[in-house]
Amino acid sequence: MIGRTRLSLQRLTALLGAMALAMVLVACDSDSTSPDPPPAEEDPTIAEIVAADGQFSTLLSILQAAEAVEMLDDREATFTVFAPVNAAFAPYNVDALAGDEEVLGQVLQYHVVEGAAVESSELSDGQTVTTLAGDDLLVRIIEGNVYVDGSRVTTADVMADNGVVHVIDRVMVGNQNLATVAGAVNATSSLFEVVVSVGLGEAFAGAEAWTVFAPSNAAFAAVEETLGELSEEQIQEILQYHVLPDGVTNSTDLLALLAANDGEISVPTATGEEVVISQEGDGSISFNGGQASLDLGNLDYFASNGIIHLIDGVLLPEAYRPSQTIADVVAGDEDFSTLLAAVQAAGLAEALADEEATYTVFAPNNDAFGPINVEALLDQPEALASVLGFHVIPDAAIESGDLEDGATVTTLAGDELTVSVDGEGNVSIGGSNVIAADITADNGVIHVIDRALLGNQNLGNVVAFVNETETLFQVVVDFGLADAFVGAENWTVFGPDNATFAEADLSGFSEEEVQAVLQYHVVAGDAPIFSAALVALLEENDGEISVETAQGEELTIAVVDGDIVFNDGQATLNLELLDIDGSNGVLHVIQGLLLPPSFTEE
Repeated sequence: MIGRTRLSLQRLTALLGAMALAMVLVACDSDSTSPDPPPAEEDPTIAEIVAADGQFSTLLSILQAAEAVEMLDDREATFTVFAPVNAAFAPYNVDALAGDEEVLGQVLQYHVVEGAAVESSELSDGQTVTTLAGDDLLVRIIEGNVYVDGSRVTTADVMADNGVVHVIDRVMVGNQNLATVAGAVNATSSLFEVVVSVGLGEAFAGAEAWTVFAPSNAAFAAVEETLGELSEEQIQEILQYHVLPDGVTNSTDLLALLAANDGEISVPTATGEEVVISQEGDGSISFNGGQASLDLGNLDYFASNGIIHLIDGVLLPEAYRPSQTIADVVAGDEDFSTLLAAVQAAGLAEALADEEATYTVFAPNNDAFGPINVEALLDQPEALASVLGFHVIPDAAIESGDLEDGATVTTLAGDELTVSVDGEGNVSIGGSNVIAADITADNGVIHVIDRALLGNQNLGNVVAFVNETETLFQVVVDFGLADAFVGAENWTVFGPDNATFAEADLSGFSEEEVQAVLQYHVVAGDAPIFSAALVALLEENDGEISVETAQGEELTIAVVDGDIVFNDGQATLNLELLDIDGSNGVLHVIQGLLLPPSFTEE
């Protein structure tokens, strides 16, 4: 058995003495014949890390210019350094920073925490750390990424003998006032020059908690001539319109505000007038309906008294905005080129340019005119004026939120339009869908629709003005039914398309027989049958119905493999050309010619 035995004091003393004697003898034997052991390898200092890594060459040159290398080389000190790589200096005028010793020293010290090696695991969201400059840095942790004063830590915890380095992607100037920051950022040098030239330098330097939406140099270049015509006081007002004076709003806060307010907010500026900020469907953020957009790659330039976000345009208070009437909006948008040609041909442009008038316009874009025979419409000035007038509501700027389901509005042409709003808030007018709402102008509002309205035209004109029923119109005229189409009441017309007539041979039919065939395409009743009602009837009757036509014989309509077909396949409903509303009925385009049963019986 092996046990534990406590040595006596005498034996312990003797043993230690023997060991000491043995070490002396060994030392004497080796004497000078063996080299000294190498010193333990030391970790590099922060200064050595910076000097040895090419990505810090700009930082190194600035440290040398500020005579700060020796400080970061001190092994007796301890630092945490947020070190900008070369690319982190790109947004800044480095020469300007290096040329101002006081600012340079403050900025460098703002990147250094003295007396502690703070590793990334010790940083928490919302934490502040005090820098060598005496200012606090705000730490944010967003989706796992660490941000310090708006700069992202790209590489953390580079350990040194005298501390730790965290690599960041943008130089921090958050201990400098807004005027200095504007002057230091390359893209806002023009803003800085304008601010100084009109006497607002002290206001920017002495501000408290401003959020500045700063136009880029290119934005100022675009309005240089306009600004040259304004007084100093007017330019001051324009600059103040770019300032939110009631607190620092960083990009995260801005996005949260937009998300909480359905993508749009109105906020007061330093002038007292509000600016409208909107998040668009593509994720971009616009100001005042497109005066400028936020530069999403140049956000959150923190300053000691505010924050700067870059925008790509100059924001103008209402008093400085150029006139933007409905006519101007239409003329300035290529997607309204067909509408513009029609408006000019009808002599309506002057009315829509009247700044004293007020209109609501349901404006068809170019695609909305796709089904329409525009040339035929332009050739009939009276009908053209009537059609365009049917798209305009005079004496009111009706925003989409004020349009109620089932409401009617009286048009410039004197006819009424019916509004529909579905359960999801989608708006349609006269059977056309509103695809872009509330485009404001100085004299009203525009709602873009997806199909031109013909609802105040009789069925004769409707058939004539729809591209796919141009041949049908000629046949109606040639066989003496034009007056019937003009004077009809509550007709539902299933109109064969041009291709159908191109393939059909009517030469063997008499005039009366062709009239009968045409009338067989018409259902006359107490009300026109729109597509929604037709589908409902089919659903209620197991997918098949028979309806009496104006010719007197019945027409069978059925759902077959997802299509709506007539008379067991004589024709198919064109689902892209439904519900073309007229003043006395509705047109649905079909592919195929319908023949009464009496014509097909042997």
